[in-house]
Amino acid sequence: MRLSAKDNTERILKCIEETREKNKKIPIIVEGRNDVIALRRLEFSGEIIKLHSRMSVEDFSTLLSRRYSEVILLLDWDHKGRKLTSFLIRHLAAYGVKTDFSLWKLCFSMASQMSNVESLPSVFYRLVSESETSRHI
Repeated sequence: MRLSAKDNTERILKCIEETREKNKKIPIIVEGRNDVIALRRLEFSGEIIKLHSRMSVEDFSTLLSRRYSEVILLLDWDHKGRKLTSFLIRHLAAYGVKTDFSLWKLCFSMASQMSNVESLPSVFYRLVSESETSRHI
């Protein structure tokens, strides 16, 4: 079943809001500083952790597992981000850490509209604007 543009818009707006709520208790893992800035622009108020570039995925997973029982993964959906997401899911699961990547999957399905986490605010605010415009028509 193919969703309409309106349904897709509602889906991503709802998923972002749900993830914002989860982030109040569960940290989000991102690739870099600009991703943190992008999520703050979207009013994510919880802990956001940058993936440590000088640390292996295994060591990073070990470090996370000592502090958290659950994390939200929101890495870019380019080749590198997909690979890192896959590695983290496997490694964190090995340590018993639950991973939520529902927003990542939804963004991945919309990859034609955005290429990375940094572009999420502009897409989000465009969708909000379009949604509000369509309600008034």
